[in-house]
Amino acid sequence: MTATCVYLACKVDENPHHIKYVWSESKGAFAEVSTDIRFPFDVSDIAECESYLLEEMKFYLVVYHPYQVLIDLNTHLKLAKPSLQAAWSIINDSFCTDMILVYPPHVIAIASMFLSRVVDQGSLSETEALQWYADLNVDMTDVLQVVGELLAVYDVWSTYSEWRVPELVYRYIADIAASC
Repeated sequence: MTATCVYLACKVDENPHHIKYVWSESKGAFAEVSTDIRFPFDVSDIAECESYLLEEMKFYLVVYHPYQVLIDLNTHLKLAKPSLQAAWSIINDSFCTDMILVYPPHVIAIASMFLSRVVDQGSLSETEALQWYADLNVDMTDVLQVVGELLAVYDVWSTYSEWRVPELVYRYIADIAASC
């Protein structure tokens, strides 16, 4: 079913992959997890499960992305082009995390607009921007959580060093061993 979900998600997100490719990647990933058990399904099983999955989803395949929300909000807010591009880039960065699965698209879009406003002050005054955020019918706690997670991601990216990875892995293993 996981392979079917990936196959269908690629189709829905307009990034289709051939079913044989999804099958071979699934088989390879399954082999990495367990050498004792083989991937017992073939391409026809994925195709068959696709119809069951679609039926279970009641054929509802509309996917909302933060990009559309950003564009819609920008019609009212009229961000400067650099601010809009910064917000768009921040949304791109959010796809490197699990935020897109945890938070609604409008929360991610608003958080990206908030961060872009910090980076590029934009055309609104501070008072106008605060009023705009206050007028939104959105739980700002969620927006601030997304902002915090994005800032944490940027912090990790700025301090990442490939040379430290083995040390961190060994420390993680040692912590697990100590807790057992």
